[in-house]
Amino acid sequence: MDRRAFLGAAGTAGLASLLGTGLSAAQEAEFTREEHSVESFDGVEIPTVLFVPDGGADATIMATHGWGGSKSSVEGYASLAANNGYALVVWDQRGFGESTAEVGLSGPKEVADVSALIDFLEADERIADGPDGDPQIGMIGASYGGGIQLNAAAVDDRIDALVPVVPWHDLSFSLEPNGVPKLGWTTLLYGAGIAAARGVQSPDPENLQRGVSPRLHELYTETLARNELPSEGEAFLSVRSTAAKADRIDTPSLVVQGLPDTLFTPNEGERIVEDLRSDGVDSRLVLFNGGHTATETARPDEQVAEIEDMAIAWFDQHIRGNGESGLASLTYWDVQQGRFREADGFPPNDATVVEPTLADLAGEGQSVVVNTGVPTSTSHFVPQNTDAAPVSVATFDLEIGSDLEVLGIPELSLSVTPLGARAFLFGKVYHVSDGTETLVNNQVAPVAIEGTPGESQQVEFELVGFQRNFSAGDTLRVALASTDAGFTSARQGAGVVVDHAGSTLSLPVVGSDGGDDGGGDGDSVDVSASSDGTAFTGGSHTRQELTVEGGPTFVRDRVPDGWIVAAADRAYTRTAPPETTENYVEFEGAVTDADPGYVARAPSGLDQTQAYTFGPVEVSENGEEWQVVGGTDRTVLLVGADL
Repeated sequence: MDRRAFLGAAGTAGLASLLGTGLSAAQEAEFTREEHSVESFDGVEIPTVLFVPDGGADATIMATHGWGGSKSSVEGYASLAANNGYALVVWDQRGFGESTAEVGLSGPKEVADVSALIDFLEADERIADGPDGDPQIGMIGASYGGGIQLNAAAVDDRIDALVPVVPWHDLSFSLEPNGVPKLGWTTLLYGAGIAAARGVQSPDPENLQRGVSPRLHELYTETLARNELPSEGEAFLSVRSTAAKADRIDTPSLVVQGLPDTLFTPNEGERIVEDLRSDGVDSRLVLFNGGHTATETARPDEQVAEIEDMAIAWFDQHIRGNGESGLASLTYWDVQQGRFREADGFPPNDATVVEPTLADLAGEGQSVVVNTGVPTSTSHFVPQNTDAAPVSVATFDLEIGSDLEVLGIPELSLSVTPLGARAFLFGKVYHVSDGTETLVNNQVAPVAIEGTPGESQQVEFELVGFQRNFSAGDTLRVALASTDAGFTSARQGAGVVVDHAGSTLSLPVVGSDGGDDGGGDGDSVDVSASSDGTAFTGGSHTRQELTVEGGPTFVRDRVPDGWIVAAADRAYTRTAPPETTENYVEFEGAVTDADPGYVARAPSGLDQTQAYTFGPVEVSENGEEWQVVGGTDRTVLLVGADL
């Protein structure tokens, strides 16, 4: 395999030019291209290309490449920058491209190179300085080119805005999530780093060994030997991670993360944004359908132009002060609907967290997950996901009773008994529809379990965050496997016993409309809704409370299939298909500043736990044209009688 093909297999080549394609450009601006060699703090020369629009620029965008790439892969940003009045500087990070230095994995030397480049830009009279006398700087880039942005912003306060694309939050977690080495990605990146570093230009033994930092060789070999990241490796990676320095970053950041990204998962993007927001830094999250992925398109063309527009709007706001970018707290790609949607968080503030126990899903008892040693489950690198050995996986099914959307990061709290000194479990979510089982975004979340064999313990960990629309009749399946081909396998112990009653799934759920506000009459009244519980048994009753502030307005609420309205606080009618598209309880007459509520009886005789959604509430000025009120969905669990 040649170098170019290898980098493509590692998922880095396509990411190098994720943006900067000019897809969003209405016209091409003229600019000059100049090659420079910029001296860094230690005398190392930084191979650099500067693009300046004809007539000059008032600000600069800095862009650099992904792991194993070079500055040529991001020169496509030039048109995007110039078309919007920005200069652009691109450079080879240490050890890659034309650089003769040593790859330090986004360490202090690479960060110092960024500061040297800003000094270089400050001296260029064609690029105007800002009101404070400093150059106006934004940064953009993917993967390795995303991580350097956050590391540099923690040190150099001359950087005004960031757009890190598929960056990392904590490299220790990225490469060894919850104590389980990510063998597939680590091996690909290690090989790609050696192949693409300076050893390719002059492949003598010294260059092949010293093209990357010796610490990287040590980390890789020791992790494989120990089957865990050594403590000195954690310290090395911490210095290069946002997690250790977020409190020093005050630069507004538009973080773009990939839903199917199996190297730097959506959870990492969410953690970056939350860390920055906790310190009052303006940060937004964009989730798209690409990234470090071997089974999806790393750079989906249909989404690139929109992301480019978001990036320029972000720069214009935070570099030039040109008003608000208009970006939501969360913008996410709905792969089933083929469009970007918005929410106020991941999960949204109005999401319901349903928490079935595994006993609710599979009955009382225990599941033994046998460690096969050799991987019998696949996820990251193959399009057809399998759990080939039934003894090495346990599954738990949540039946979907009415349309809903999962949006956020699920969590598992497991009561487990290890059958050896160390065991691994791999949690994943499948969407089962019409008999077809799909591993959501090809994602899997591992956890290492250590302790005295035979002694029960509680283990809590996050699954990989996702967005997915489920229709009534679908199944959300949680699988717990003992191995996965993308990771190392546990070398000790026969497996794990999972106690169903002591284990809980936490799942963030919103209604099928995703909380979108239908507008119209819903703008003239304030409507909220709540349920008196989140879990019920067959034949039991639930009270649904609606609160209307303002009006007058007609009000109706969607009722899940199989649930019967038994009573209400005021006169009502029930409608159902084909008269209406859904089942509704509609209150008679217009409502003003009132609290209409009703009691619904759950269906009986179910042998499977199912999730149902009440709402959203709808309002109308005339009782004929209805508008959805966002944030009024309530998801409940109906626990099967036989479980």
